[in-house]
Amino acid sequence: MIISQDGYIVTNNHVVEGADELTVTLNDNREFSAKIIGTDKQTDLALIKVNAKDLPAITIANSDDLKVGEWVLAVGNPYNLNNTVTAGIVSAKSRGLGASDNGIESFIQTDAAINPGNSGGALVNTRGELVGINAMLYSQTGSFTGYGFAIPTTIMNKVVADIKKYGSVQRVQLGIT
Repeated sequence: MIISQDGYIVTNNHVVEGADELTVTLNDNREFSAKIIGTDKQTDLALIKVNAKDLPAITIANSDDLKVGEWVLAVGNPYNLNNTVTAGIVSAKSRGLGASDNGIESFIQTDAAINPGNSGGALVNTRGELVGINAMLYSQTGSFTGYGFAIPTTIMNKVVADIKKYGSVQRVQLGIT
């Protein structure tokens, strides 16, 4: 997902993890080599950059403004079906799944279909504004069964700002048991 006209792109960490080379292909079939600026395994986010100008950047909304029951669209490339869009509602907010060790989870849950290949794609509101990054599905079959999850833009914004400023995500930890 292109978040700035100068080539910054947000995706999931699990999409770029272990990659030696990255190529970004736009809807108009232009291709760019990309470099990883930083990743954050705890939120499953990655910031990458292509060397380009005047790219079509998505408008970023405040995911805190989302309401349960609000319509959203999930955009991605499931099963290599480019530019697939599915619709659904926000089923829950701040959903924790225990999906990763030491992970920071506060997912937007939606019934918009999110399948393998949607990772790193946009979850947008009815105004076309980014509210989340498609991250995972919950399924006992491996395919969509009504439970998709996206990382809210409030988390994404913090991760992106920290990676740009510090090279990694800054966190505080309180050691109480």
